[in-house]
Amino acid sequence: MEKKWKRTRVNESGIRELDCISRREFIPRTAAIGASLAADSSLAANQTNTSKSTLNERRKLGLLEVSGLGLGCMNVVYASGPPVDKKVAISLIRAGYNQGVTFFDTAEVYGPFTSEEYVGEALAPVRDRVMIATKFGFDVTPEGQRRGLNSRPDYIKKAAEGRSSVLRTDRIDLLYQHRVDPNVPIEEVPGAVKDLIKEGKVKYFGL
Repeated sequence: MEKKWKRTRVNESGIRELDCISRREFIPRTAAIGASLAADSSLAANQTNTSKSTLNERRKLGLLEVSGLGLGCMNVVYASGPPVDKKVAISLIRAGYNQGVTFFDTAEVYGPFTSEEYVGEALAPVRDRVMIATKFGFDVTPEGQRRGLNSRPDYIKKAAEGRSSVLRTDRIDLLYQHRVDPNVPIEEVPGAVKDLIKEGKVKYFGL
């Protein structure tokens, strides 16, 4: 049965509530969804029992519990096509939350910084109800120039503070190493993140 995705209303948290879209359609139609949201039109999508059950599932990533379906936020700004408009990207991320997604993945290098900016703004009204993952590992200047890899402990701590600022949050739920830096002994990396965990700036670490 076809069901149209349309705008409805803005709830008390400032999040726009949308009708359901299937898991199978959600990711492949990112661009079409964004265009529809921007144009105030609707998108037809199949609503399946599979998508409902997946969104209602809870999964464990170590000790971190997240929704069965997560949303990767790279492609709104980088990699698989041209960047989308900021308003479209924010609408898409909020649509994911309204469909039951609580796990959102981004990285400093996506943009650079732009994906994190969109994720932070989109999820600020519901920050305590979602899990945000971001990544370090590239040497990125404040101006957004990428200069190879960098996982030095001092840089990791500096990068984590920058990520929190852009993401509009006081902690990162999951921080992980995007690429291994051959110039840094691997044991120094979790050691640096452990300090951030002790300070309450990071909850979980991965690589």
